[in-house]
Amino acid sequence: MTVNQARYSNIAILLHWLIAALMIYMLFWGEDLIRNDKGTFFPSVHASIGITILVLSVLRLVWRMVNPPPALPGDDHGWQARISEWTHWAFYALMIGIPLTGMADFGRHLVRHSEQAGATIYGLFPVPQIPFDALGRLHGISTKLAIGLLILHVLGALKHQLWDRDRLINRMLPH
Repeated sequence: MTVNQARYSNIAILLHWLIAALMIYMLFWGEDLIRNDKGTFFPSVHASIGITILVLSVLRLVWRMVNPPPALPGDDHGWQARISEWTHWAFYALMIGIPLTGMADFGRHLVRHSEQAGATIYGLFPVPQIPFDALGRLHGISTKLAIGLLILHVLGALKHQLWDRDRLINRMLPH
């Protein structure tokens, strides 16, 4: 059993879990904020959470560049390390890309749904729109990719915790 004492910084841990909670909510229930069977319509809430994810993700990426993550245990530098690295960078691309495609998707739907016209970010300013229709079409696809990556990430963490018993997950748990 390998025990890795190196941990992520408290800021990295905080950003990880904040973004994770917001992403999980948006990936599985976020569409209900836009359209649901009850006629409830909350584009401002959906957009505000999406922008929050975007801002926190950019902060997390900058933090990671300035404060590199702790090294993996000595015996974990093969294919698993490459998959882990690829998964993390794909997550960054999606955590930033999904809100951007959402802004483009919002612009596409604004034309058809006038009730979105008053949508704001935390009531402070209008929802930004990216006038690139094709990008908006990627919003749904990118959320499905994020769900797949989330499943892969959780399975990897569980494998390390339950199968390898290397306590790697402790690096990202709050103290």
